[in-house]
Amino acid sequence: MLLRLRRRLGPRGWPVALVFAAFVASRAVAVGATHIGAAFMTPERAAMWEWRENRSDLFLGPPPPAFLAPLVRWDANYYLALARAGYPPPRADGGPVHHLAFFPLYGLVVREVARACGIFWAAFAVSNACTLAAALLLLRLGLWRRADGVRAAVLFLCSPGAHFFAYPYTEAMFAAALAATLVLLRCGRFLTAALPGAAASATRSPGVGAAVALFAHAVEARRLRPAMAGVLSLAGLAAFMAWCRSAHGDALAFVHMQALHQRHLTVLGPVRALFAFDTDPDYYLVTLVSIALVVWMVRRTPAWAWATAAFLTWLPLATGTMAAMIRYQAANVPLFCGAPGVLRGRRFWWTCAACLLLMALEAFLFGKGIGHY
Repeated sequence: MLLRLRRRLGPRGWPVALVFAAFVASRAVAVGATHIGAAFMTPERAAMWEWRENRSDLFLGPPPPAFLAPLVRWDANYYLALARAGYPPPRADGGPVHHLAFFPLYGLVVREVARACGIFWAAFAVSNACTLAAALLLLRLGLWRRADGVRAAVLFLCSPGAHFFAYPYTEAMFAAALAATLVLLRCGRFLTAALPGAAASATRSPGVGAAVALFAHAVEARRLRPAMAGVLSLAGLAAFMAWCRSAHGDALAFVHMQALHQRHLTVLGPVRALFAFDTDPDYYLVTLVSIALVVWMVRRTPAWAWATAAFLTWLPLATGTMAAMIRYQAANVPLFCGAPGVLRGRRFWWTCAACLLLMALEAFLFGKGIGHY
């Protein structure tokens, strides 16, 4: 039956069907495990996440539907608040406006989609649509063989942090924008690549990784146009900085707010992160595997691949902690492009199965209200 379906779909349709099946299966695991975790939540944590209308500036409006409620935790509340009401004005007492730590594009898109289906369903739809788009774009990024694109997409959907793609978080949108940038870069359409690159830099701070890819290719190919595109891809970040300067008098307000959330870049940050021993073993597992894969990719993959993968691995570690490394590496698109070069045959599929199990555990803990975010 599968062989008949494969012949009917052809060499182009079959990979798309495989990725779509992996998307549906992995999203079912992510959402299902999150709900199971919520069912085992302690009364204290249940009270912490109980949605009472207008309880605070992070619990605005009516509660989410029962299906979506377990998916709304931690940073998701900030993104939903931004989608609903935008950034708060400067506080009269001069205190911090924590919303400024979060970039605007995801909230703006969700706000527009919410006109048709409400804020919570809009966030769910945007996150999952971006996840599918990123996975399909990965099909075009096979570095050695056509099948490598399929493997990269499947691993991306099954990675230990891929459950965040189903939540109101920005990782899925960032991954889709970065993947689009890399596809256009490989096609030689550098100035066009700056458009999704700008979207990436307006979605989250690691979005400058799109510019890193373009700059790395410019150096490797000794061409000016990719470098020009890299500069243009920072337009999203520049626009946010200009708005922060106009509205809050500080162009780097988001940097200062992120520092209050223990996100402050230092030279020795990666060393402190690795030897702090203040996170669970799963964070170390994902971090060490990511570092090893980046080292392997150097000289074996194009500069845009290994340099961007290295940057997106280094950036969160430079803050001095491995907290959220599982989530950050889930959106490290070029890292997944390199993985099929290491993992072949059954080893690859066993790795995908192990990643899916770990993702189910992470989603369970998230739903249970335990801080694996």
